Amino acid sequence: MCLAPLFIYIEETIMSEAWSLTRDIAEVIGMFLVPVMAWVMYTILSHGKQIIILEEKVNDSLNRRMASIEEKVVGMESKIENKIDGLEKNVVECKIAINNNASNLNSIGNSISNKFDTLIDKIEDNIR
Repeated sequence: MCLAPLFIYIEETIMSEAWSLTRDIAEVIGMFLVPVMAWVMYTILSHGKQIIILEEKVNDSLNRRMASIEEKVVGMESKIENKIDGLEKNVVECKIAINNNASNLNSIGNSISNKFDTLIDKIEDNIR
């Protein structure tokens, strides 16, 4: 009796059972894994959309704040420029007033010096 066909039959049976078992395991995994993966993908996409919306809101808020800060800075710059212009004008006026006072003091000093010279000359004339 030849045992070769029996071994081939047993081997084919074992192989078909192995493939059948593998297919059954894949089906069971697919029954649970496919819905879970679908839920995970849906959740990731919905969170991604929410993150994008939040990012847009944050960017809008930052842009509004930056615009208000820029407006304040521009307002301060114009005020500072006006103050500097006023100070420059006052400094020029003070320089002019100081120069006028200095020339007046020089003329007064010259006048006093001339009067002292005249007084000294008269005193010297009276002494002689």
